[in-house]
Amino acid sequence: MKSRSLAMSQAMGHRCRPFAPLLQAATLMMLLALSVQAAPQASAIWTEEPWMDQAEEPPAEAKTTLSDPITFHLKGSEPGNVIVGGVRYNYSDCFTGDCCPGPGNSSIQLWIQEDESWMQYQQIAAGESVELIAHTPEDGSADLYLISYANSSIAHWSIKSLSSYYHRLRLVPEETGRFFLILSQGSRPSSALILDVLPLPPDAAAASLDVEDVRLGKALITVRSERMRGFDVQVNGVFFSSDESDGILDGVASFTVGAGKTQTITVFQRKGRDIINKSEHARSFHRDRAYTLWLA
Repeated sequence: MKSRSLAMSQAMGHRCRPFAPLLQAATLMMLLALSVQAAPQASAIWTEEPWMDQAEEPPAEAKTTLSDPITFHLKGSEPGNVIVGGVRYNYSDCFTGDCCPGPGNSSIQLWIQEDESWMQYQQIAAGESVELIAHTPEDGSADLYLISYANSSIAHWSIKSLSSYYHRLRLVPEETGRFFLILSQGSRPSSALILDVLPLPPDAAAASLDVEDVRLGKALITVRSERMRGFDVQVNGVFFSSDESDGILDGVASFTVGAGKTQTITVFQRKGRDIINKSEHARSFHRDRAYTLWLA
C-alpha cells in the first residue's frame, strides 16, 4: 500500500510539472502589465522665468501694424480654394490652369487668407487683423505697399523673403476706407489686393479702448519639442507662430500673448490636409514673464 501511494504521488508530480512554466509566464505577464500601468505618461510641462527683454514704454497711439513674416512650406499647407474676381476655384484646378495670375513658384504672389481660402478682396472692421500670404521668386528684400484711396497716403514695409518658402504676415489696419495692397521685388509687382476697412460702431469702439488691457502687458511664450518638427501654433484658435517662423526647422516657436487672462495654446502638425498630433494647453499668463511649454 505504501509503495502504491508513493507511485501515485510521483505520477501526480509528473503531471503538475508541465504547469509550472505556464504559472511562471502568467506571473511575469502580470508584473509587466503592472509596470506599464505604473510608468509615467508623456505630458506637457510648463516652466516660467522673468522676462527681461521687454522694454516698458507708454501706450502709443493706435496705428496700422504689420507683423514679421513667418515662413512655411506650401506643400501640406495649400489652400482649399482660391477666389479671384468673385469666382471660387479649387486650388488644384486654379494653379494648373490660367484662372489665377502668376501661378506656381516663379511669380510674385500676394493673397489674403481666410480659413482655407486665398482671395484678393476682404472686408473687415478697423482694428481687426487680416492674414496675408506672400511669395517671391528670389531671395532677398521685397516691398509691401498699403495705399489708401481715401487720403492718398502710402504705408511701406520692407520684408525679407526666401524663394523656397511662402510667408504669413498679419496686418492690423487702424484707419478706415478702401486700401490697395501690392508686393514688389525689383521691378516686378504682384497683383493688387483690395481691403475695405469699416469703422467700428460707437459702442464697439468704446469697448476696444480698454486701459486695463494696456496695463496687463504681455508675456513671452516659447514652445519646444524634441520629437515634433514643422508644427504650427494657434492662440485661441488664431494662427500665431510655427516651428519654421525663423526659417529653421528646430522644434522651437516663440511669440507674445496678452497677460492677465486665460489663453489656449494649440500645437499641431499638418499631414496633407489632415491635422495630427494636436494638443491644447490652457492657462493664464502674467506680464513680464517668459513661459516655455515643453512637449515630449
